[in-house]
Amino acid sequence: MKKRRQLSVALFLLAIVPVILVFAVPLFSEEKNDSLVLVASSFKYSGEEGVFKLNTTIKNVSSREIEGPGLIVTIYGQGDKLLVQRSFKARRVSLLPGEETEVAATIYVDRPVFDFRLTVTEGLGGG
Repeated sequence: MKKRRQLSVALFLLAIVPVILVFAVPLFSEEKNDSLVLVASSFKYSGEEGVFKLNTTIKNVSSREIEGPGLIVTIYGQGDKLLVQRSFKARRVSLLPGEETEVAATIYVDRPVFDFRLTVTEGLGGG
């Protein structure tokens, strides 16, 4: 009798755990931002002056208006050490579907730049 109950509990758990995981995994995964895309970028870095300049173009690929488009620039030094992370607002305050805007950034860094990452974002507001 006891073994039969254990078997029933084990079968129940085998059936219910995958169902729970199907619903729980999306709750803990990163939110995907497919509203804005980076369509062009160029940069210049002067190690002597410690200046990193960046010009990018971002586009609204969604079907809704995007408020506060912008860019997060993350700069890494030797050994993937985080040197600087800054957010920059786009030149336009909002973007209708299909519209593009530019984001320009100038960052002063006191150590050599080994790598950088660009992340488009929305909701950058304020003055």
